[in-house]
Order: sequence, then structure tokens, then C-alpha cells
Amino acid sequence: MKKRLIVIMMIAALLLSLIGCASGDSQATGEKQKVVLGIWDENQKEALQIVVDQFNAQSETVEASIELTPWSNYWTKLDAAANAGEAPDVFWMNVYMPKYVAGNVLLPLDEYIKKDSLDMSAYVPAVKTMYNYEDQQWAIPKGMDSVVVVYNKAIFDKYDVAYPEEGWTWDEMKVIAAELKEKMTAADSGEYPILMELDAQPSHFNFIYQMGGEVISSDYTKSGYNKPETVAAYQNVVDLLDEELLAPYTVLSETKGTDLFLSQKGAIVFAGSWKAKVFEESSIGTEGNIGMVTMPKQADSNATVIGGLGYSIYKNTEHPDAAWELVKYLTGEEGNKIQAEHGIDIPALTSAQHYYKSNFTKIDPQVYFDAVASSVPFPAGPDLTVWFGPVNDNAARIFAGEISAEEGCNNIYVEMQKIIDED
Repeated sequence: MKKRLIVIMMIAALLLSLIGCASGDSQATGEKQKVVLGIWDENQKEALQIVVDQFNAQSETVEASIELTPWSNYWTKLDAAANAGEAPDVFWMNVYMPKYVAGNVLLPLDEYIKKDSLDMSAYVPAVKTMYNYEDQQWAIPKGMDSVVVVYNKAIFDKYDVAYPEEGWTWDEMKVIAAELKEKMTAADSGEYPILMELDAQPSHFNFIYQMGGEVISSDYTKSGYNKPETVAAYQNVVDLLDEELLAPYTVLSETKGTDLFLSQKGAIVFAGSWKAKVFEESSIGTEGNIGMVTMPKQADSNATVIGGLGYSIYKNTEHPDAAWELVKYLTGEEGNKIQAEHGIDIPALTSAQHYYKSNFTKIDPQVYFDAVASSVPFPAGPDLTVWFGPVNDNAARIFAGEISAEEGCNNIYVEMQKIIDED
């Protein structure tokens, strides 16, 4: 009887050992749980690899690796991998987030945030809000971007025109631009007072919110293109074009506004913080001739549409706890410090933003942080990838003078609302 009991105990111990090995439990096997981080930017990979290596060195239970997929294929690959149950455990997310919530791809993070008492107020509010949808948090903010006005001091000095000052208005910008235009025309210089990118984030989306309009309602159910304030925002750009204060659409459609600015063909450009390194390292920057100021105030505010990446966790990951440990490190003080010191992103974690500033000696990145005070989250929704096309197409027709601001905005409203309602 005693021998029989010993045999049973030995078999039970063996079974427990086998179960531990089969489950992949890191404590049972002594092996770390492996998680994969999906990103799309080659320029950020080197700094992120340092972060991941440091995480791996201090973690006793998790080993992370990076999977780089170029932007051109990132979302297609993510969709296919998620459908096949093989998406990375952690991956970059942007304003497309509602689509992936609707597709049941993302793991809600609220329980993890609560369990570890993660202070979400430590992140830039607009970016945190961007990743909160249907009262749940679907990503922890990585970085942030904002839009400001960049100006060429040398051009202002050449024409003896006063620099823009903090707190300026749209009307004051037009007065400055008119003075520049008069002197540029007299000199037959071929320069332009104002330049802008035709993309929505560094230009017309900002103007909409500055006028008190909106692109889409906060619950993503109503297009804001039927609002008179939204129409007025586009009309204000048309007025700049008609008064020849803004470079012609034909010029801006052939060469990006920032490239024209760097070629010293314009005095002012609306530009996003993602161009910071470009300005710092440009000949204008090297010569100390880059000035920066927050956006001019229109009827309602000087709002900037703010964006930024976040880290999401795949809902079907085999190692959700391990994935969360990686996300916490990437978005914590140490992970942000390394990324900021390499200048790859402005941290959304406000306590780490000062590390980013040390990358610059020719421009003052403080303006990017000042702009956050009046920021609004990038307008999105589950159907963003569908209705963004009609927005861009009709905005281009408005700026090209093919249709009026009112007609173009009405076209957008009808097409956009139909897309939203059919979802």
C-alpha cells in the first residue's frame, strides 16, 4: 500500500511538471515569455531597440523583440495577421483606433491601468482622449505632435517687417502678409508671404476648430461639415488665396509648403512638430533664422489638432500580462527618456518632455508644448479611412477654385454622413 502511494505521488509530480512545461509558464521552465512589438518607422527602430534591450535586461519574465513593417504595408499586414490570429502582441496605433475597436482586435486596458494605478493624467490630455473610445482606454500614449507657425527671420528682416508675436490673431497675420506681399512684389522676388501643406492635419483641420466648427461630432455620429463655422474656415483660406497672401494652389500642389519654405520661397509656413529636426538641420536653422510661434487666433481659438501614436495590445495575444509589462515600460519614464533623447518623438508623458528639448539648439521646441494648451484630438471615428477621401478631394477642389467653400463643404457633409449612417 505504501509503495502504491509513493508511485501515485511520483506520477502526480511528473504530470504537474509536464503541465508547467506545456503551458509555457516562465517560472516553471525558467524561460521568458516572448512578445513582439510591431512598428512602422525605420527611423525610430534604433532608439526603440535600445529601449527594448533595456527592458529585456531588467525583466525576469518577459523578452521582447521588434517587428518592423513599412507604413505602406503596415495596416494591410496588421489586418491580415489579426484575422489569422497572428498579430504582434503589442503594436503601434494611431487615429485608426476606432476601426480596430469595432473589429474586436484590441484589448481594453482599463483593468490593467486600475490594477497598477497607472496615472493617466500624466499624459497629454488630447492624446489620452484620442485613445479613449466608448469609455474605455485602448492604447497608452507614446508621443504627440502639434502644429505651429514657422517663419524665416531673414525674409522678415530683409523687408523690415515685424516678426509675429505670441497671442497674434488671423487678422494680424493677414496684415503682416499684406505688408510682405507689397514689398515682395516690388522686389519681384518670386517669394510668397504664406505657405501651407495641403494635408488636413497641418492646415485646414486646425482652421475648422479655430473657427468653432468641427470635423465630426465627439461620438463620431455626425459630420460637422454642415456647420457655418466649418464653411467659414475654408472660406478664410480661399480669401488668402484670392488676396494672393497664400501661395497659389497650383504651386502648393506641385511642391510641399515646407519644401518651399526651406528653399526660402516663403516667409511663413504652418508646420507640424514632426518637421522639427528638418528645421533644426536646415540652412535657415543653422543660420539662426528660424522663428516659431503658436497659431494665430481666429473667431474661437488658436487650436491645433494634435495627434500622436499609442501602444495597443492585441486582444488574442497569448501573453497579455507580459504585453502589458512591455507597454508600461515603453510609455513610462525610462522608455520615454530614451526615445526623447534620440529626438524621435515628443513624449506624450509630460514629465519626460524636457529630454526632447535637449536635441535642439537652433530652434525652440517649447512652442510645440505651448500649442498643446489649445489642442484638440485629431478627429477620427470607425469610418475615418472611408470618409477621409471625400474630405481631401473636395478640399482640393475648394482650394483650386473649382467649387466654392459652401459647395465643397456641402459635398463633404452629404458623402461623409452617408458613410457614417451606413456603418
